Amino acid sequence: MKIAVIYDSVSPQRVTAKVADVVVETLKTNGAEVDVFFIDDAGKAKLDDYDCVVLGAPTMAWRPSQKMKQYLSGIQGKRVAGKSAASFDTQLKSAVSGNATKHMDRALEDMGFKIVVSDLIAYVESENKAYRLKEGEADKAKKWAEDLAKALK
Repeated sequence: MKIAVIYDSVSPQRVTAKVADVVVETLKTNGAEVDVFFIDDAGKAKLDDYDCVVLGAPTMAWRPSQKMKQYLSGIQGKRVAGKSAASFDTQLKSAVSGNATKHMDRALEDMGFKIVVSDLIAYVESENKAYRLKEGEADKAKKWAEDLAKALK
């Protein structure tokens, strides 16, 4: 199983990147071949070469980051029908924070991807504008990646 993990991370603390690291390492531990692309290099990912695409982005203004939205717009029309996909986001736990995964999943499904596991929402907290994962969220990301690996076998 060959997987592309494409993510954006915007805070100086790179919280979404930390979740991506957990996901990638867990997928590898479970036998997957994984290539990782920061959003700035996502154009190098030849989606035809992958069985599954995993997208990760912070939730910003109720949606994925601007760069992730641009990436999704740019891959429309690529040969992806029937390929597997999954998504994760990082966000503050709030009734008004929105959900980047909902938008990413919808865009992926509209292109013909098959979402194989429910999305992962990893909650962050902020102290003096310094963000970090809430306690237990890295473990939740690991479990999610294990479930993804099982679904892809």
